[in-house]
Amino acid sequence: MKCKPVVVLSIVLFAAFNSVAAMAQDHERGWETGNIVQVTNVHIKDGMLNAYINDLNNVWRKFLEEQMKDGLVVDYGMYSNPNSRKGEPDLILTVTYANWAAFDRGVEYFEEIGTRVLGSPEDMREANIDRGALRELGSTIVYQEIKFKD
Repeated sequence: MKCKPVVVLSIVLFAAFNSVAAMAQDHERGWETGNIVQVTNVHIKDGMLNAYINDLNNVWRKFLEEQMKDGLVVDYGMYSNPNSRKGEPDLILTVTYANWAAFDRGVEYFEEIGTRVLGSPEDMREANIDRGALRELGSTIVYQEIKFKD
């Protein structure tokens, strides 16, 4: 039995349209963007863990909590790596931001937080210890959360 060219063309077009519809369904975006997470690796100098964490408590934490009040920071955390191997960080710091707009704040915003948290410019200078004696910063990586749409 011979197939007529019209029949063959109809079958090919039918198959093509059905596959395009299937591809379109597979490529619908079933996700959305979420928070921004900044991860910083810290290498603590020998014997300086307590001093560094005390410094984080006195300055870093207070700055982040002020930003939380303003809605810029959602959460923050510290994670120790008690069995770090050569080259791995001893401490990992995370800051979760509500969105990218948190990175657009100018110097004035952070100076104002510094005044609220630490007091006068002189107090801020005194609080600015030589952190290089306590730690070396490793990489800082910024990730954006992806969430499934339900």
